[in-house]
Amino acid sequence: MASEGSEPTNWKKRESLGSALVQIFIVGALLSAAVYFVVNKGNTKKEIAELLKDARAEAVKGNLANVKKAISTASEALEKDANSPDVNAFIAAEHADLWLQHKEAGAEAKTKEFLEKAKAADSKSGDRYGVEALQLLAAGKNKEAEDFVEDLRKKGASHARIFYAQALALKSLGNLKLAATAFRAASDKEWKDVNYASALGESQLEEGAFAVAQDTFNKAILQNAAHIRSRLGLALARVMRKQGMGDAENILKELMARESELSTPQVARATAIGAMILAQTEQYDQAITTADAALAKNGDDVWALFAKALALAGKKDPGAAAAFDTLVARAPTAPVFYFEGAHALQRAGQADAGMSLLSKYEGVFKSVKNPTADGKEEVYLDRDDRYWLARGDMFKAANKLDDAIASYDKAIEAKAANITRAYYAKGSTLLEKKEFEKALEILQDITPQDGTGSIPEAYFAMGDILFEKKEWGPGCQNYAFGLAKMKMKQEPREKLNEIITGVEKRLKAANQKDIAKLWTEELTASSSRRRPSSRRLRAARHPRTPSCRPDRPGSARRCPRSAPSRVSAPRPRAAGSAPSPVARGRTARRAAA
Repeated sequence: MASEGSEPTNWKKRESLGSALVQIFIVGALLSAAVYFVVNKGNTKKEIAELLKDARAEAVKGNLANVKKAISTASEALEKDANSPDVNAFIAAEHADLWLQHKEAGAEAKTKEFLEKAKAADSKSGDRYGVEALQLLAAGKNKEAEDFVEDLRKKGASHARIFYAQALALKSLGNLKLAATAFRAASDKEWKDVNYASALGESQLEEGAFAVAQDTFNKAILQNAAHIRSRLGLALARVMRKQGMGDAENILKELMARESELSTPQVARATAIGAMILAQTEQYDQAITTADAALAKNGDDVWALFAKALALAGKKDPGAAAAFDTLVARAPTAPVFYFEGAHALQRAGQADAGMSLLSKYEGVFKSVKNPTADGKEEVYLDRDDRYWLARGDMFKAANKLDDAIASYDKAIEAKAANITRAYYAKGSTLLEKKEFEKALEILQDITPQDGTGSIPEAYFAMGDILFEKKEWGPGCQNYAFGLAKMKMKQEPREKLNEIITGVEKRLKAANQKDIAKLWTEELTASSSRRRPSSRRLRAARHPRTPSCRPDRPGSARRCPRSAPSRVSAPRPRAAGSAPSPVARGRTARRAAA
């Protein structure tokens, strides 16, 4: 209560001018500070974005020095905001490249450190999720990594690094078809960064698609001529194709002159390619020494392991089988090492070891299934004609001809890229069994008499069949087509001369001296032409007899083999689709015959 007699106090005091000015000043100061903070924060974000853009532009160049410079530029952005989610995720991704591609010391720890910072900052970038998937793969959690990426893809994620991680995960699980699709998606998504194209090319090399891989690396180099990984890939593709070996050696020489710019794995890869060249030129001891030097730099280089194993097989060394076993244990989903290894072991007289290698391949891929266009699944091995061809070749080398034919039938049933080769393999095996009519039936579709067939050996096999049937002129014609194909492929002249001489001897042994003379004269006259003319050889055919009427059913087998218009082996067509007019015509002709 107020004291008695005192005046009541008015709680609303009258504001003085000075007090009002002070309050206005305080409010103005606060407002100015807020404006300054907002503007400064906006400027900082802009500076960070510019630095991150510069860092990405540097990283796209793809070499070791570029990655390190990109990290340095991005680190300047972190000085402005240590909690930037995108910057932390980007630096984690670049350290992942240093760790997994270049094997830089300490890069693994840095990757994990910056990944955790990106997670704490709640980064939603593709870099963050891509690194997470790569980390799972590095820990051997392949299925977990594939499931992680697939979940991201269902949510709409489409970053190149995510596609790349998915490709590696699928490849590790043996699903090479889907892996190739993911590698290509990564390359298309970030076409400026040719590391993704190089990864695609390397996967193609490991599948044995050397020509396709060479094309991939050529395109990458057109995009970035200074990219070391692409240049190494191109050199390896040329060596594996055995074409342009001199160019491959020049690439290696130029890169090794700049060895300080290469990471340790890149130096190892260049050395491994040199070992491959030595193995292919039968300098086996030097190849083994060079491969060991590559492995001393990078024990995980599978091409160094491959070069060493090939050299041991070339020497017929008992350790060759163990070397190939080590190789496929390190790269279990790389088909080329199984197939090339099996053939190398068979040539080394270790056929059982070669078949064992193929059995390991079957064990790896037997559970792999691929989706089809109609939503169903197909077993990978059922469509893998390379495996059945390799298996058939091993049986054939062991003189198990029936088993070989069964394998070749599986290759034909696959209706895949090597169907023509499968037809030839079966036909030549039937020829070896002296089942000439069956061999003729198989080979006729892949030896068109306009010389457009793709396999020289198929023409030689057809020539052998016709020689057995005493049809010397047509037989010579087929040999001429085969020689023309070999010449187009730039086979050694000595090899061509050996075949020419062999045919001449066979003709003379059969008392066909006139045809032998025509044969040698025609081949000599046509040595400067791309395709030997067969006009004069056609004149040596057996004349048609009155009973020979090809237009009448049942008389075709009595006629000397003429030159009907035929096409190559039918290409596989989609289920439910109508056959082509050519195929319908061929079917009708066979029915009439």
